[in-house]
Amino acid sequence: MHLRLSALLLLAQPAWASTFKDLIPGARVMGLGYAVNSLAADDPFSVFYNPAGPANTPYVQAGSTLGRMASPRGNLVFGALTYLRPFEPVKTATVGGAYLHQRQENGGDKDLVNFHFSREYKVPYLDLSKPVRIGGNFKMINTEGLDGAGFGVGLDSGLLLRTDMGLGLGISIMDLTTNVGWPRMSYGLGASYTWRKRLTIATDMRIRDGLTEFYPGVEAVFLQGLLKGRMGRGLRLDLVETLAFGLGLNFSPMIIDVAMSFPTAGVLLRAGAYQLSLNYRFGAPPFSGSFVGNAAGEAESLRSQISDLENRKKTLDTEAEISNTNRTAVQGELDEAEKRLRETQEDFRQVTKKKDETAYQLQLLEMRLPPKPAPKEKPRPKPKPAKVWPDRHVAKPGETLRSIAKQYYGDSSLWELIYEANRGKVDRGFPIEGAILLIPDPKEAR
Repeated sequence: MHLRLSALLLLAQPAWASTFKDLIPGARVMGLGYAVNSLAADDPFSVFYNPAGPANTPYVQAGSTLGRMASPRGNLVFGALTYLRPFEPVKTATVGGAYLHQRQENGGDKDLVNFHFSREYKVPYLDLSKPVRIGGNFKMINTEGLDGAGFGVGLDSGLLLRTDMGLGLGISIMDLTTNVGWPRMSYGLGASYTWRKRLTIATDMRIRDGLTEFYPGVEAVFLQGLLKGRMGRGLRLDLVETLAFGLGLNFSPMIIDVAMSFPTAGVLLRAGAYQLSLNYRFGAPPFSGSFVGNAAGEAESLRSQISDLENRKKTLDTEAEISNTNRTAVQGELDEAEKRLRETQEDFRQVTKKKDETAYQLQLLEMRLPPKPAPKEKPRPKPKPAKVWPDRHVAKPGETLRSIAKQYYGDSSLWELIYEANRGKVDRGFPIEGAILLIPDPKEAR
């Protein structure tokens, strides 16, 4: 059965199977099951799947990888070299190059040279927690066998978005080249989520003419980054499904990654792979130094927290002392007020007692006193005697007949009555001074 399958694969390669041209070098890539498009940051081999990853690298890096894959068609051997460095004229930029060499028995050959540029870019008017990473490659490629068409040139491009919440998104367009045989251009879309910098879940979708593949993967961090464990779906080379596993060791400045894959249909099937990658970061601090630095940072943070707590304790102690002092003062005022209240209540009782005693004594005195005589009736006022008319009046200087009538009659309009009775004693309408005037009865005017 295996011989028949191998013969069919030798005759024709189906459009829906991955070929040696779909391989991506890097043990981290293999261990994560190719779910790496959104995890390209700081991976030197990301120049082969998302050129945005190496942007803003702080170190000069040199990497290499070597691997072997088995398939019913034939064994595939591959190796790659990478070189990256910061590009000082452009801030956050990275330049570099990479070389990939692949050979498959009864398959084809592929040689690839990449010239790389990437950088971080802060998008105006777009509030992102981390800058966008963009990158591209200019490549020269040569393929032979399995519809290979020889030498060609092309371009790669990539975009990487990340957030402080652990979310990541990667987009890439690879192998936009001149005609070097089937397959040609491919598209990649990846998403990932990192939980507390300990567990990462990632997925990738890779599309090219005649093939669409979905790759899930997971990565866990142990011992504060010293060790990383990986697992994912392996490359389905020549129709064989595989399950991939990988380990990452952070011996900074040296990073070591190993990976292997096994066929899910059985370990005796002619399939599977293994790969070893090395990456050296020039000038990077040793892992022990970073561990000590992290511990020192945590210790400093704890010291700061302890200092804050001590200051808070002092503040609370001061507030407690002030509260106790105020409570003592208030208690003293309360005691004094209660004392005054008791004294006032005692004085009130004494005054009430004296009032009752005085009222009792007054009642006794009232009982001893003789009864009061009945009040005498006031005599009624005698009626005024009736006015006797006529009356006499001695004229005084300044008086007039009207004023005299007003004085005796209460009505000044009766002046003519006085004038008729005293014509000889009036001169020019005024009574003669010193003359005795006769004041007649006012009834005579009626």
